[in-house]
Parts: sequence; C-alpha cells; structure tokens
Amino acid sequence: MEENHKYISRRNVYKVLMGINIVTAIVRLFLFPNQTIWFHVSIFLATCVVLYIGWEYLLLVHRILNKRMPLEDGQVKRILVQIFLCAVFYSILGQLLFKAAGLVFHEEIPELLDKIAYVLYLFVAMIFNLVFFGSYYFFRWKADLIRAERLQLEQSLVKYDALRNQLNPHFLFNALASLNSLIFENQQLASDYLQQLSRVYRYTLQNKDKQTVSLQTEMDFIRHYIFLFKTRFNDAIEFKIEINEIALEKGVVPVTLQILLENAVKHNVISSAHQLVISIYDEDGFLVVENNIRKKSQVETSNQQGIDNLKALYHYLDPRPVEIVETIERFVVRIPLV
Repeated sequence: MEENHKYISRRNVYKVLMGINIVTAIVRLFLFPNQTIWFHVSIFLATCVVLYIGWEYLLLVHRILNKRMPLEDGQVKRILVQIFLCAVFYSILGQLLFKAAGLVFHEEIPELLDKIAYVLYLFVAMIFNLVFFGSYYFFRWKADLIRAERLQLEQSLVKYDALRNQLNPHFLFNALASLNSLIFENQQLASDYLQQLSRVYRYTLQNKDKQTVSLQTEMDFIRHYIFLFKTRFNDAIEFKIEINEIALEKGVVPVTLQILLENAVKHNVISSAHQLVISIYDEDGFLVVENNIRKKSQVETSNQQGIDNLKALYHYLDPRPVEIVETIERFVVRIPLV
C-alpha cells in the first residue's frame, strides 16, 4: 500500500474538502444566526486548516505505518491504529484552532458548536480513512483482476498456438499424400496444388504473431485452403461463400477459418454419396461457418479442445461470445467479427 495515495488526486481531494467546508459554513449560518460575520469567517478558516492539514497528516501517518505496521501483517490492527491517530490529531488540532480563532476575533465559541465540531472531526477522521483504505482495496482488486485476465489470455494464446501446431502437421500429412498421387496422375495440377500449399503455409508463418487480421485477408488465405480440399475430395465437398463487403473490413484471429474447416472435415464422412457442404457467411456482425453432419464413427488425431480454445481467445477480443449450435443435421459456429 506504499503508493496508495497516488491513486487519489491531491487536487480533487482539496476540491472536495473545500466543498465540505462551504456546506458546513452554510449550515452554521442557519444554526447560529446571531453570531457575527467575523465569527463565521474565523470558523471557516479554522476548518480549512484542519481539513487540509488533516489530509497531509493522514498521508504522513500512512507512510510511517507502512514501514512499522504493514497491512500484510495485520489489516484490522493497522486500520484501527491509523484511524485512532488521525481522530486524536484532528480533535486536538480542531479544538486549538477554534480557541485561537475565538481569541483573534474576540468571539466566544458556543458550547453546542464546540461539541458538534468535536464529533465532526472524529467523523472526518473516519471518512478520510474510509476513502483511503477503500481506494487501496479497490485498486488492489482491480490490479489482481487485470493480472488474472492477462494470465488467462497468455494461457489461451499458448493453447491456441499448440492447437495450430497440432493441426498443421496433420493437414500437411494429408496434403503431401494427395500431392504424391497427383505427381503421377496430373503434373500440372500437382504444380498448382504445391503452389497453393506453399501459400497456405506462408500465410500461417507471416501472421503467427498477429492477434487479428482483416476478414478479407483471412478469406484470401482460405481460398487457397479450399483449393487443396477440392483437389483432395473433388465433388464430395462443396463450399458456399457469401460475405458482405463491410464484414470483410472487420477482424478475425488468424487461421480461424482453417481451424473450423479442418474441424468439419475431420469429424465428418466425405464421399460422393455423403457430400459435405460448408457454408461461410456473415450475419449480424458474426462470421458464420455451417456444415451438414455426417459424423465419423471414429476420429483420428481429434482435438476436442480446438473450438474451446478459439472461444477462450475471442473472449478477450470481443464481449460477444463464440456461439455453437449443433442439431441432428447441422453444426454451426458463429465467430464475432472484431
């Protein structure tokens, strides 16, 4: 708590104190209408001194107690000691200044005002410390919350990178197997396939450290990726793309679509008899990837946490959650465009 006072602007504190003093001065005018104007001026000045010196005294006591009685060693004891020291100081200082003001301006302080002032300064001591410790606990809670969110974000990034590293070798294995057969069947197509494959990996490498890319950039990349799937599965897989021009300017996490398309291909039967249809479109500020379901009985190298990791990562980029809807016939993922 050594730097707690830095969270509280000294200028703002003085403005509040002046406001409190003006309000109490107005109240005194109504409570003691028979007193002279010099009486009210003297009390006003005395109260100013008590409030301003009292705040600076609080800062001093705070610094001293931080060294001798850190909050970490006992919060209740520390708070009570600080309140007690402030209350005693404010009461003594207030009484002395009131008496001095009465002597200077030759005014007698009413007994009722004397008692009110005594209680008021005890109350001020409580309020000052309440504000002080309240700000400390609030900012400590806020700092802990920020640290926790940063830690969760770092964990999500680690999981996301691990997921991407797991998907790429699996995809590369299938891509090379397809390329091997194409070399003997159609050399021109094999050359085109290799070029598209290189562009896929170039995109992955170029954007691996970026938090987001434009949807336009992601769509340019995914068309290379789709070419590889179409070459591998021919008419057994179909892609329907309908993206609004405005949506293309929004952002997504790099290779989001790769993960979702790979997920659809990995978990479904793809054949001429069971065509996999994947639709990619935007809707109400979301990127939507939808496919029909023909689930495989067994999935090799399945990563059940793939979409969960995407959900965790997007949680830090947009307040809207990643939405997943699964029915008997359809599987739909809605990604917020950031």
